[in-house]
Amino acid sequence: MKAKTMSLAPRVAAELMKVSRTLTLMSRPPHKSRGQWIGQTQGRILAFLRSRSHSQITLSALAEHTVLSSATVSEAVRALEARGFVKKARSRDDARLVYLSLSAAGRRKAEQAAAGSNHLHVAIRRLTLREQELILHALKNIQHAVDLRKKKP
Repeated sequence: MKAKTMSLAPRVAAELMKVSRTLTLMSRPPHKSRGQWIGQTQGRILAFLRSRSHSQITLSALAEHTVLSSATVSEAVRALEARGFVKKARSRDDARLVYLSLSAAGRRKAEQAAAGSNHLHVAIRRLTLREQELILHALKNIQHAVDLRKKKP
């Protein structure tokens, strides 16, 4: 049985890559408005800030909650701030702390990104509950295996 499962690995990987590519392409706007496009990392950050709009979020908290490196978050936030989607404000109590929030344009962009990912939710809802459970379990196992591989020297 193990040999049969192993023989499917390349096909499963290919299907996952196709899904990933399709989702990436579907998230991009038409060519003429590509300047307004945000990538997956920036989208995750906007979505998180939108979900925590009444909280004081620092760069380190954002990195922790989005499971991104501090460097990645810092670079993405810098780009989002330059485009007017994110605002930074120093703490009144501790000038070393910088809190992040969405600008009005950032809220609109986060809402657009959330609406754009709706097609994935619709596709998943077409599956039976059992199919959803199996896929979720398999994806978690794949992510775990990838994480273990990254930790090896």
